[in-house]
Amino acid sequence: MQGMGIFGTVLEQYRIIQQRHKFYRCHGYRLNLDDPGSFNEKIVWRKIYDRNPLFPLLTDKYRSREFVVERLGKEAGEKILVPLLFVTEDPEEIPFDDLPEEYIIKPNHGSGWHIIVEKGNPARPKEIVSKCRKWLRKTYGRRRMEWAYSEIKPLIQIEMLLKDSKGKIPTDWKFEIFNGRVGIVYLLHDRFGTPSEAIYDRDFNRLWVCTFQKDALDTERPEAFEEIVDIVEELASDIDFLRVDLYNVDGRIFFGEFTLYPASGLYRYEPVSFDLDKGEKWRLDKTNARQFKPWF
Repeated sequence: MQGMGIFGTVLEQYRIIQQRHKFYRCHGYRLNLDDPGSFNEKIVWRKIYDRNPLFPLLTDKYRSREFVVERLGKEAGEKILVPLLFVTEDPEEIPFDDLPEEYIIKPNHGSGWHIIVEKGNPARPKEIVSKCRKWLRKTYGRRRMEWAYSEIKPLIQIEMLLKDSKGKIPTDWKFEIFNGRVGIVYLLHDRFGTPSEAIYDRDFNRLWVCTFQKDALDTERPEAFEEIVDIVEELASDIDFLRVDLYNVDGRIFFGEFTLYPASGLYRYEPVSFDLDKGEKWRLDKTNARQFKPWF
């Protein structure tokens, strides 16, 4: 890569070797970057090669909100955005006294980083500010070669904490869109408690596939399912693969985030054939592939 210098080049090549080792330990077969076939192989190929200029915007939890509004239109886009309470480059500016009783704090340039403030877990300003400062100093995904995160200007954002009528964090609805068409619908229940999962096809038929979590009970197909599919397919149009994460709060849909590198290419499926089936759904777009050759 131009401008990296010899140290940066060697480090990147070393990380590719790490990717190969991790991939083999996880999946039991060797990573093929020359002709990737499985879903997980294509995720790793994307990490190493694909430099689509749209990717940093999509992974940016703050700027991606603008993308949703631009793609769906102002009324439809803003309708599904989680209310934004505050955003800042300086955690010292967080107006704790003016915030509601419950909210969630997260950086815009990472994944899995968050602080939940609720009735049973009130805000501790000093601890929150300290953790936010640490987040802002980090570049998420660097060791895993998730390039898009390194191009994001770090911010701290605070959003309304979504809860359903029972006072629980709503289920995650993760739509995997392959070349503009929903292929998989993945439901993750109670992600901060006792997680369970279920996987469905585009017609909401249950697929008995095991990944990380225990199997969840069946979920009834939402009345507005086709409308939701239309929304996520519009958001993912012109992108070869994109996961659109939503929340279903008592029938109302909210946008969560876009995901470009699910599990960083280390999703372990049982049966393994499911990994290959998903890979067949994804026609790689190599328009923005950089010219790069791994040494090993």
